[in-house]
Amino acid sequence: MTKTQTDALPAISLETLGNQIVDALSQEIISGRLTPGQRVDLGYYATQWNISITPVRDAARKLEALGLMEIFPRRGVFVATLNARDVKELFDVRIALESATIRLATPNIPRAEAEQTRALYLQAGEQLHQQNVEQSLPAVDLLIHKLALQYCDNARLTRMMQEMWSQIEWCQNTIASQLQEPFLTTLPEHIAICDAVIAGDAEAASQAMYRHLTLTAERIQHLLMQM
Repeated sequence: MTKTQTDALPAISLETLGNQIVDALSQEIISGRLTPGQRVDLGYYATQWNISITPVRDAARKLEALGLMEIFPRRGVFVATLNARDVKELFDVRIALESATIRLATPNIPRAEAEQTRALYLQAGEQLHQQNVEQSLPAVDLLIHKLALQYCDNARLTRMMQEMWSQIEWCQNTIASQLQEPFLTTLPEHIAICDAVIAGDAEAASQAMYRHLTLTAERIQHLLMQM
């Protein structure tokens, strides 16, 4: 068989490498291993991954476009910071998009999955004081949000939400996690969303999501004013 031009796919391979670097660096930020305002040594990561500096720089530019990094000529690359205005803008967009997402998703979400999500919230709340349970709370906290994204059946809305998701998780891990008893505070709000979804009431689910995110934004703004 003659080897055709389409048999070799170096461009896709390089793109895959670039995506892996973007994902790895974003996780460094989202997880908190790289903190807001910290200088990022791109050469260090290139050495650790045994790759050239070029794809790492390309990844940094993509993360700058996503709002996770800031690049200053002659100064270097830094993790972006989140101030009160940044958080307000993020939540203004998030409230609008997620209220629409859950409204569209509600008719499509299998009732069994909605009930399982509700049960997981309740279970996490009951286990809150057990050892090491805090490590699993961030993932549980976003369950209904991810379920809405999975079933909204709108490709454009999904892409818009996916582009924001890294910032959402970053905000949660760096700021929202500092709120006093954040999971207990949001637990009844998440359950209210689940109840509306289980009942098949898309408008009530949208209103519950709107209320939850509005209250979360207010709590974070209050925290930022005290910092």
